[in-house]
Amino acid sequence: QRVVFGDAPYGHPLSGTPESIAAIRRDDITRMHQTYYRPDNAMLVIGGDIKAEEAFKLAERLFGDWKKPAAPLPAASAMAKKDANMNSKPRIVVIDKPDSGQAAVMVARPGIRRIDEDYYRGIVANSVLSGYSGRLNQEIRIKRGLSYGAGSQLDVRRDVGPFVASAQTKNESGAEVASLLAGELGRLAGSPLPDTELVPRKAVVIGGFGRNLETASGLVNQIASLALYGLSLGEINSFINSVQGVTAADVQRFAGHRLDAKGANVIIVGNAKEFLPELKKLYADVEVIPVGELDLNSATLRRKS
Repeated sequence: QRVVFGDAPYGHPLSGTPESIAAIRRDDITRMHQTYYRPDNAMLVIGGDIKAEEAFKLAERLFGDWKKPAAPLPAASAMAKKDANMNSKPRIVVIDKPDSGQAAVMVARPGIRRIDEDYYRGIVANSVLSGYSGRLNQEIRIKRGLSYGAGSQLDVRRDVGPFVASAQTKNESGAEVASLLAGELGRLAGSPLPDTELVPRKAVVIGGFGRNLETASGLVNQIASLALYGLSLGEINSFINSVQGVTAADVQRFAGHRLDAKGANVIIVGNAKEFLPELKKLYADVEVIPVGELDLNSATLRRKS
């Protein structure tokens, strides 16, 4: 998060850090609750064996006296207004942890928003890369035996979220795995997928969507997600056709535009002496940060001396 988004809002670790959590006071929590936990900033989604009129009565009984404050709801912070704080130049960051038994390797870059037109192309492209049968795992685990698992995640949010391709490997193969992760992004952008690969990866996406609708809670979560992002609730009925409509050329264009490895950051956490010489052959301007100097509260990741 820090490497991709710098000191922009999405750069802050979601779970916080020991320092940021220690700095929170009761008044901070109360103020946040009063500011954002209010009826004009909430939605209620009910699903199951219940009629609409019964649901409305239930909502009125439980929330009918919940009044919105007189103060207006603060405008949401948009990442688009924070672009100046995002890292425009990709970083190659090594966190040197000499006692680490393995190296954690990530190739990360800004991805897309949930409301972007590229959303369906994106989730199909990510499916091609991720999962047991995806390209990353096939190349890094199955073919080369360098990891117990490799994959990717396209984290779509209200604003641009991160795309991350990752794997854990032996320290000595850290640089090789970083090169392979980036290489698969380039390969996806370099040539269209054959139907023998595209069709089953789209089936994986559709199958996952279908499983999410098998329970009332899963259906409610899908509806709530659409509402949260301001999308038409009818999209739940068009999801399958939208995925099926993604072509090999769509995936290739998406990969070239949104997953360009040349614009990606590389992060490796591990015993640097085992992989740093090879990494420096692949990338210039490698930043090495000893784990004792790491500061997740800083966009530079370095603790101030």
